[in-house]
Amino acid sequence: MKNQGIHKALEKVDWRKRAYFMRKFQIRTAKNAHILAMSDEEFLQWADRRSFTVFHNWEQTDEYFEMYMKYMKLKMQRDLETVYDIVSEKAKQGDEKAVKLFLQLHKDMAQLQKSMNRAQTKQAEVQEDEDDDLEI
Repeated sequence: MKNQGIHKALEKVDWRKRAYFMRKFQIRTAKNAHILAMSDEEFLQWADRRSFTVFHNWEQTDEYFEMYMKYMKLKMQRDLETVYDIVSEKAKQGDEKAVKLFLQLHKDMAQLQKSMNRAQTKQAEVQEDEDDDLEI
C-alpha cells in the first residue's frame, strides 16, 4: 500500500536493477522474499552478472536518484507516522514534553500544508496563464 509509489516507479526500470534496488533496501513484495535473502554471489548468478559494477554505476544516474528519493520520501512518511503516534500517546498520558512536541508538530504540519496549498495554487495560476496564450 504505502510502497505502491516506489513499486510503480520501479516498474519502469530494468528487472535486474529493480531487483537490486529492492534487495538493497529490503523492499518486500509477495514474490521477492527469495531475492532479498540471497547472498551477493547468489544474486549475481541469478541476475547473470559477474560483478556489481553495473549496479554501482547505475547508482550514479538520475534514474537511480529519482528511485532513491521516492523511497526515502515514503520511508520518512512512515517514520513520521510512527513518531507522531508515539508522541500523541505520550501526550495523552500527560507527558509535558510530549504535549509541547505534539502541539509543535501540529503547528509545523499546518504551516507545511499552507505552503503546499500556496504552491499548488501558484502552479495552477501558471498553468492557466500558459493556457490563455494558446491560439485556437
